[in-house]
Amino acid sequence: MSEILRFENISLNVEKKTLFNFSLTINTGDFFIVNGKNAAGKSLLLKLFFLKILPSNGKMFLYGKRITENQKVNILEYRKKVGVILQNDYLIPFFSVYQNIEIASEIQSKKKHFKKRIDEILDWLDLKQISSELVNKLSNGEKQRVVIARALINNPKIIIADQPENYLDEVIKKKLFFLLESLNKLGATIIMTSNNYNMLTSTYKIINLGDSK
Repeated sequence: MSEILRFENISLNVEKKTLFNFSLTINTGDFFIVNGKNAAGKSLLLKLFFLKILPSNGKMFLYGKRITENQKVNILEYRKKVGVILQNDYLIPFFSVYQNIEIASEIQSKKKHFKKRIDEILDWLDLKQISSELVNKLSNGEKQRVVIARALINNPKIIIADQPENYLDEVIKKKLFFLLESLNKLGATIIMTSNNYNMLTSTYKIINLGDSK
């Protein structure tokens, strides 16, 4: 396994509180579950793994090279490899289901076989029958499935997900967890929060977040 991210004595200052204070290495093919109480900073930690935010203290390394705010090109290149499912992850409301997924593929400039890939993921997440519906007409569960499809359309090497099972029924939850486990077995690195990770059958590692200081 090769190293993707390494954190050394990392912490984040938020509203006069210090969160995290940890060291961690994330390697290719790892499967991490971030666990902790409400307000422990789980969603913030995922944003840190996505490099949407950077730590207030400590050192962070990307593929062995230290990362600072001045290295925006390296950060953007990394983020292109990541599929992200965040809470309140906005879709384009006046676009259809298909268009929301299609535009994610076009942004990544991976046009080869993308129509076949979109059809596959629409079918897997039971979205094919509503693929022409505008997003603003969908239920919360349907919107969540579109967010998941958009994140996975480009076969990302790294998947970061914040309670991706939110709003999903039991059947779709099982399909989602099976899909994530299958992608992990194929080499994808997965970092996620979940209230239902007991549904996983694969081996995973736990990142426990304690109380903030």
